[in-house]
Amino acid sequence: MKTTLQLFKMNKMLFVLSLTLFATFGAIGQTTISSVAELATAAGNSNQNIVMAPGIYQMEDYLTPEVIENTVPDANNRHAMIEFSGSNNNFDLTGVTIEINSELLNDYGTRIIELYVTGDFVNIKGLTVTDIGNSAPSSPGMQSVTIAGENNIMEGVTLNINGSYPYGYGDLLGKGDGNLVSLRKHSGLLVEGLNITIKGCSIYSQAFGHLFFIQGGRNVLFEDCHAESTTRTTDDMLAETSGPAFDRDFAAVYTNYEGNKVITPGYTKSLSEVGYRSYGAGGVDGHTTGAITLINCVAKNTRSGFAFTRYGGDVLMQNCEATGCEAGYQVEEVTIENSRGDAVNGPLLYLNGGASTVELSLMENVATTTLHAIATIGGDNHDVTLKKWNDVTRPQVHPILLGATRPSGANPFSPLGSTSTSGTVLNTCTDMPVEILSTVSSCIINTTGTVTDNGTGNTINTVSDCDNIVVVEPEQNTIGDTFIVEDIEYKVTNLDPYEAEVISSSLVNVVVPSTATSPETETPFTVTRIGDNAFNGSSTETIKLPSTVTSIGYQAFRGGSLTGVTFTTTNGITVIDGRGFFVATTLLEITDIMSSAESLGSGAFNGNSSVTSLTTPSTLSTMGTSVFRGMTNLETVDLSASTLLTEIPSQTFRDATGITSIILPENVTSIGASAFLNLNNLSTVKVLNPVPAAITASEFSGVNLADATLFVPSEEAKAAYEAADVWKEFGTIMVSVTLNVNNIEQTLDFNIYPNPTNGLIAIKSKQLNQASVNVYDLNGRVLLTKNISGTSSEINVSKLSSGIYLLKVKVGNNEFIKRIVKQ
Repeated sequence: MKTTLQLFKMNKMLFVLSLTLFATFGAIGQTTISSVAELATAAGNSNQNIVMAPGIYQMEDYLTPEVIENTVPDANNRHAMIEFSGSNNNFDLTGVTIEINSELLNDYGTRIIELYVTGDFVNIKGLTVTDIGNSAPSSPGMQSVTIAGENNIMEGVTLNINGSYPYGYGDLLGKGDGNLVSLRKHSGLLVEGLNITIKGCSIYSQAFGHLFFIQGGRNVLFEDCHAESTTRTTDDMLAETSGPAFDRDFAAVYTNYEGNKVITPGYTKSLSEVGYRSYGAGGVDGHTTGAITLINCVAKNTRSGFAFTRYGGDVLMQNCEATGCEAGYQVEEVTIENSRGDAVNGPLLYLNGGASTVELSLMENVATTTLHAIATIGGDNHDVTLKKWNDVTRPQVHPILLGATRPSGANPFSPLGSTSTSGTVLNTCTDMPVEILSTVSSCIINTTGTVTDNGTGNTINTVSDCDNIVVVEPEQNTIGDTFIVEDIEYKVTNLDPYEAEVISSSLVNVVVPSTATSPETETPFTVTRIGDNAFNGSSTETIKLPSTVTSIGYQAFRGGSLTGVTFTTTNGITVIDGRGFFVATTLLEITDIMSSAESLGSGAFNGNSSVTSLTTPSTLSTMGTSVFRGMTNLETVDLSASTLLTEIPSQTFRDATGITSIILPENVTSIGASAFLNLNNLSTVKVLNPVPAAITASEFSGVNLADATLFVPSEEAKAAYEAADVWKEFGTIMVSVTLNVNNIEQTLDFNIYPNPTNGLIAIKSKQLNQASVNVYDLNGRVLLTKNISGTSSEINVSKLSSGIYLLKVKVGNNEFIKRIVKQ
């Protein structure tokens, strides 16, 4: 950022350079004119020194229908009454007043500009422009003056502005989108050019619109300027018996403290818009707004006195004043020096965003209508000093709110907001109370008044004055900082919002809190992650996680002694990074760990030897390679809920030799190499996609497909799989059945006994020739399959856990289902 001195010198040099050039133009010779028509002609020529005879002139004497018809708009479809398109011109208009009948504002039927400077090195001095009457311009509005071009100066110009619709309500009926009426604004002086100086100019507005404003202007200097509007109480508005507000039942675009969008009594509104304001870009070329300097400028009774945000260059205000405004200074990322204002119709200061340096004095003027705060300060790393103007204490007491934000539209009867605020130094010697919101941390407050601190880690000092304060910088949070709380070590990962991850602990049983507060900065951090290698090889046996933890880092629980992961409330884990639980051989269960997972990294559970079954969630959409590789005791796998999965990556279940059954989800279209390598106990695979995925023999290498059964969703799918490479190698391909647990007992013409059983089930019937027998759990998963012939056979269910199962016997087109109990 440029220093204050650099900014000041830069703009002064431009002003002096321009004056030097204009003095050179003066040597060309002086031309005296005495009509608006002559002025319009001269405005289009170059290399002139024009002097206009003092007097009062009428724009309508020049602006005939023929002139209007022949006016060519600019690229933004704006028509100018007079366009100063020539360059290297000096216009001395001292003592000249041009009156503009407001009826002319509608004659173009589109946006207009009264005076439009588009040339370069143009100096206009001493002019007064006065609008006569209250007729409003065509929609959406107009400017009295627009200054584009480069190296132009306007000095000693006064604008008396009239004519807009609506007028008398400020912005309560709208100012942009969502208006309650069709707006026809009338603004003052717009700067769009490069190296523009506005010196000693004044705007007195009785219209709705901005006074001085910048859209795309770069390196702009305002010096000794005055912006003034008028105000009106909302009580006076509500006393109307006709008009646009009355016709709309006094509705407003802003919500009040009761949640209603109505004009609310007890407040004061400006009838115009902002005194001095910047926008992010503008002009016919859409330039980004650059550096702006304001020196000795005054705003009175405007909506905001000074509303500035840093865009493409620094913003500096020196020795400025705002009185009677709804907001004196509404700023982000600016520098304000030796300036002042009151808090009468709204706060002296609304400060937000990134680092600003602010030095303001509070004038003693008191509010006669409702006021909620002297100032609101939100955002990070500000340096703010508030003093008494002329060492006089304001007799009314209102708070300075740290952590608060301006209301919608800076409207005085709309509720204030709040925002995260840290690293700010507030020096206030106004004797006004300071209220610190709960969103504030690590700030320093030096004050002559009282303080209510609802934040964390703030430093509060009582001082006698603001001139001799020794500022002690607070401990600052930095990404990468570490801290320990109750034997759990954390690392800072984010500062907006404040977030941290667990990086280690020596505890056997770990309970991770949702929030951990740094002892050094007293900043609370939300715990969102278990960091990379946090418990790699550790002796931790159990860990309980809050719902704020959403990810598990790389090798976070590799090896070690972990047996279980539980959750304080709900499982918030959406991402498990690569090798998150790699060779966590003692981990007993993973289905709950994965219950909210969206992504599983490569090798996430590779090498676990304790888990016997897994079910993946509906949220799962991506997996890396080898996620469940080498899980030797895994027996049953159900991926059916994971309908977002389209791929089973390579080596997903490689060497998980205990697997007997797998269910694949309906949208899987791709299976990677060696996905099921060496699953030598695999007996059933159930696919829910009726279209076979293209695979090679390597995917099922080491699996005896001839002894395995493939369940498919339909007869059409059965034909497709019987014709597909590799899939057709399954010994049995059959259509899955949908089992209704509540209606399965059918009359059987064969005997099944004993039931309940501890091991063997005998089946006897005359219908058992060439029959198939399947045993299902109550979720419809196939656990055992056997083909039998003859009049009797046996099924061994000794390896099944105790519980209720379903046995289905299929003979030809006939199926018989029986509930069995394994003891």
